[in-house]
Amino acid sequence: SNQRRNVLTSLTIATSAALATALTSKVPLMVDSENSVESSASTSSTTWLSSSVDEAIALIESSCDRRFFHGVVASDYRLMYRGMALEEARAPSIRSEPCDLLLPSTYDSLDAANFFASLDKRMENQPVQPSNGHLATTNPEAAKVWGGEAVSIWPLGENVHFAWLEEGEEFWSTQQQSSLDVKSLKVIVDGIDCGRMSLEDALESNNKEIMFRADRFLAVPMGLEKELVQGLRDAFII
Repeated sequence: SNQRRNVLTSLTIATSAALATALTSKVPLMVDSENSVESSASTSSTTWLSSSVDEAIALIESSCDRRFFHGVVASDYRLMYRGMALEEARAPSIRSEPCDLLLPSTYDSLDAANFFASLDKRMENQPVQPSNGHLATTNPEAAKVWGGEAVSIWPLGENVHFAWLEEGEEFWSTQQQSSLDVKSLKVIVDGIDCGRMSLEDALESNNKEIMFRADRFLAVPMGLEKELVQGLRDAFII
């Protein structure tokens, strides 16, 4: 409706200005002073949006990586997810998190840490690599294993990049016990190679891990996904 579009336009202007300030000053964005809660530890920060999807839609319109959003639209709104603790998934939030793929504690495995360290070395000339990336998955059930609840992920700002396996689904699994496996992996970065799997193709996969680089990202609980997607469809954001 026109009323909804006017609301989204107003929210987009306000949210864009606030996000720009936050990104340049490195101060976590506070969208709603009454409903937002801010927490930070070292390089982590979380900014809560209201429980309505309107702020999330406005933020996606103004600040979501265009390549990612175009891939979402082209795949008929197939999304990627991360796991999050239930208490952390109570509302949409803007998050900045440290990259932890090189830590043995992430997979509770030194072999996994060595694997990602070897992959990082192999991808050292790429814009996204384990040392600056996060993992998401197109399978929300798989995401829940990592946190109890799945949230859809929307990378924000500039310098956003993606990588995924041309063959296979997970970067690391219990079947991979040696960093030597890195040599046989075919990793696609940003899907720019003509004739190879695109980001849209990766999103359409049922259980594909996608490594992404983003200073900040929007996380939206699955309970709001239907309303969010419908709002994006209605807004004709392309």
